[in-house]
Amino acid sequence: MDTQPAVPPRDASIEYISDNVFQLTLTRENKVEIFAHGLSKLDESAEEADVILRNLTAWCPDIAAQFSKRSSTTILDTPFRLIFPADSRESFDNGLYVRQYVAISYCWHSADYPYPGCEPYDCWPFSKPFVDAILSDKDHPREGIWIDQLCIDQEDSLDKQKSVAAMDIIYRSCIRLLVLLEDVTLDKAEARFVKDCTGILMRYKRSWVPEPDSRHLYVSVWRKMEKARWWGRAWCFHEFCVNEPESFMRHHNVHNATFVMNGPDGSTVKAKWLDLQLILSMGMDLLHAEQSFDRTHSKASVILTGYGTSGRNPTTRNGEVSRPSIMARHNGVAQKGCQYFEDRVSVMLNISGLALAYNGDGSSDKEKILYVSALLALAAGEAYPLSMMDSKSIKLDGNTTWLSPSIATQDTTIPNFILGNVQGIRHISTEFIELDMIFLRAPWGLRQHDAQLETANQVFPEMIKSTEPLKHTSDGVLVRPPKVQPDSEYDKRRRRFIAICIENGLQFTAALWEQLKRDIVHPNYNQGVHQDLQPNAALSVPGQKLMEQLHRNADPKTMERTAFDVEDAKLFLTWVTDPRSMYYIGYLIVRLQCTIDGRHALMTHTLINEHWEGAEFEELQAAIPVDLLDASCIPLRIWILQPLEIKEDKVVSWRIVAKALLLGEPDLMEEVRLNGNRDDAVVRLETEVRVGA
Repeated sequence: MDTQPAVPPRDASIEYISDNVFQLTLTRENKVEIFAHGLSKLDESAEEADVILRNLTAWCPDIAAQFSKRSSTTILDTPFRLIFPADSRESFDNGLYVRQYVAISYCWHSADYPYPGCEPYDCWPFSKPFVDAILSDKDHPREGIWIDQLCIDQEDSLDKQKSVAAMDIIYRSCIRLLVLLEDVTLDKAEARFVKDCTGILMRYKRSWVPEPDSRHLYVSVWRKMEKARWWGRAWCFHEFCVNEPESFMRHHNVHNATFVMNGPDGSTVKAKWLDLQLILSMGMDLLHAEQSFDRTHSKASVILTGYGTSGRNPTTRNGEVSRPSIMARHNGVAQKGCQYFEDRVSVMLNISGLALAYNGDGSSDKEKILYVSALLALAAGEAYPLSMMDSKSIKLDGNTTWLSPSIATQDTTIPNFILGNVQGIRHISTEFIELDMIFLRAPWGLRQHDAQLETANQVFPEMIKSTEPLKHTSDGVLVRPPKVQPDSEYDKRRRRFIAICIENGLQFTAALWEQLKRDIVHPNYNQGVHQDLQPNAALSVPGQKLMEQLHRNADPKTMERTAFDVEDAKLFLTWVTDPRSMYYIGYLIVRLQCTIDGRHALMTHTLINEHWEGAEFEELQAAIPVDLLDASCIPLRIWILQPLEIKEDKVVSWRIVAKALLLGEPDLMEEVRLNGNRDDAVVRLETEVRVGA
């Protein structure tokens, strides 16, 4: 007799957890369908997980052992439960199979949260008004509800461990996220204002500003929202980010996150994220313009930055895979509260879209979180940690490491990187990193005498005046009028910069300007409230004089093949006179010879650490990790190294005393190929350079 293979059950198992609520535990078949979106994202990141584990194993096996790869199988083996109000039972007329669910993001209650008198209703961990708000947000009776306190067995440590590893899939796959701000109460005017706000209509109108009679409401709502505990919790941050609020799908009203707050007289107020985003951003901008409020101090600012998680892996023109910055996600998580170290790492992994699970220790050391995150980023291909710099290196277990934190600890706008793009690292320990570097020969060209500024004086006989950037809105509404530094504060630094550009020649200045436009102007200046950088008409004559100076020592062939005319010179000088450019111009400008035939680069904006003071200038060497050669010119790519250990007149290890910007460099690897083996080479490639603390 033929026997048919057993068919796995399709319907969920049911359990009533109160008279008014039942719970369904979904079958594997149901989970495959309901988690389809989240699992597809997990599968997309499998290649990145393999790259990371492979590199970590080669560089630092002890760190690699702390991570394991996640897969769809491990997620589908995790129990998944949803709850429903009892009156939804009759709608399951074709079996207990679930198509959609909403996920709840909230802060667990404690003795001091959310406030006295907020009593949980029935088996729910929320008060009745919030329960009613949740139920009314469901689009269909068969739409489930996921709440961690009710849907994870809180008495089963294994169930909790598995569910934590699947948390990104759960929040990414839900049809909609509901965020409960139980400690926010709006008054009648604020509630009406929030309900009437239509942020989606205004988000693409860059010159739009709110009417004067409503501006106080943007600020008052922002002040109340800012105090919500939810913004400061790492897991809440995680739940919101993995829900992909910036994705095109989430812009549809059905899928856009809903925020729920207390309203007047025991009511609740709902707002869609796209509308609330406008209110919060506008409230912060108005407060910044009126009172010079620092936006980075806002708990909501990290979420308002608006970075997504993994998305589909976009490819570059060369077919390379572009991935979102892991260090940007670390910086976001680092600003949030979290009790356990391993949870911080898990949150960072999930919002980075990595198919990895952390199995390391439970240390609460923030510097270890930074160290582990930096190694993950490097292993994935993100070179940014190599450019991080602050006054002191981080310490692990009381010992100084080779790694420095970034001076921009709250930066969540770090650009994407190319998967597998870090290939010059050989070994990593807490004390040392071994990597390939290109050394640039000393002596360095330091400009110290006013007489050497004569060429710049020909371009600007009088004080160089600043060119204030144009904005889409007038100062004082959304943008506080800038703190105007007197032109005399910037004049000499600008003259030195211009004079060095003239000395380096037409070819250098043209190449530098292309680099500045690509790396700085287009992605940074031409954004947000600022209009695109336009030539300052008042700089027409200086532009002509700059061209005269550049042509003075240029041969006809160079002038013929170099695309840099008077209009380019005028826009270049507009950039030089823009106050935002002073960061890149810096205080001390150093010329670095880069080729045998005399081409130079500029080293500017030098940041030093605790070892600088004891270093001898004559022994310092400038070097650039090969993995930073093709990076943007915005990071600190040049390392200033001091010999740390010398054996038989040879430096066997170095330590970092400073890092700096590198501007306008030619192709250094090409120079190494052409001339690197010559006795008079000005650049040389060294492999496995040992750099420590």
